[in-house]
Amino acid sequence: MRTLLILASLTACATVRHPEVPASAAATAASTQPNGPQPAQGSRSATESRGIPVLLTHEAVVSARWAVPVKGVLDLDDPATADLPKADVPIVLPVHVLTHPDHGVFVVDTGVGRDIAAGGPGPARGLVKGFLSDIEAVEPLADILERQEAPLGGVLLTHVHLDHVLGLTDVPAGTPIYAGPGDLTLRSFTNALTRGTFAAAFEGHEAVRTWAFADAPSHGPVEHAIDVFGDGSLLALHVPGHTPGSTAYLARTADGAKLFTGDCSHTQWGWEHDVTPGTYTIDHDANAHSLATLKALVDAQPDIEVFVGHELGGADTGVQTLL
Repeated sequence: MRTLLILASLTACATVRHPEVPASAAATAASTQPNGPQPAQGSRSATESRGIPVLLTHEAVVSARWAVPVKGVLDLDDPATADLPKADVPIVLPVHVLTHPDHGVFVVDTGVGRDIAAGGPGPARGLVKGFLSDIEAVEPLADILERQEAPLGGVLLTHVHLDHVLGLTDVPAGTPIYAGPGDLTLRSFTNALTRGTFAAAFEGHEAVRTWAFADAPSHGPVEHAIDVFGDGSLLALHVPGHTPGSTAYLARTADGAKLFTGDCSHTQWGWEHDVTPGTYTIDHDANAHSLATLKALVDAQPDIEVFVGHELGGADTGVQTLL
């Protein structure tokens, strides 16, 4: 009975106790932010108002390398995975840098911070230190930001899992952080072990700005999409399943359309074989639906370049290394 009570109490723990505000409401305070202009629904850039499509620039960066069990990133109950070795999969922690001509630099996810790159624990606390000890830093977020020609305007989290927020320690205080609804308040017994790390990652930052997907229109097969800057250059797409607020981003760039799936699909192999993530996902049916909508989006516009959650191409990462 005591064990059951302990587990019941642990289940009541939210991911992190950090304030949230709706992103649409936060955008009204853009002019007061110290880090430059912020995205606001309904706004139009100077470029767009002249009838010229706004194009972002995109840089994909490997911030760190890691290895995780294949059962976490692929659903091993799917018959397509029957012949896959049950081993660790080498992955990367990417940072996608998007630069808007008027609004500055926005990063999709955060990689790792300088403390981890220097051999420190970063925001990791307690048992999480051991869990993250074998992450190999490649380029911390602070270094990535220092070589950009525009200031950081905001952080776009695909979801609130540890491997996506470790670089928040390098994000200047006052920088807007955006995430999907429900991720910060998601309750799980494992949160009792990780909430100290999440608290340290978000410490000193303003309230997280959550996308108001419930009121957002559809974009093709995707049920809810938000025009981040109001000029069509970047869409936030609600793809729940991996987490309640999982968000993919579709960018219009000078090099064509780019889709960042987040962990709706961890691996290129999973994307190509229509296999959802495994034990790291909380709702497999919802994840499968979200993955199908993203695949349908790309089928309708095959020139979209797809970036999955934890690969950036090459032969040294992903499921292909196990085959």
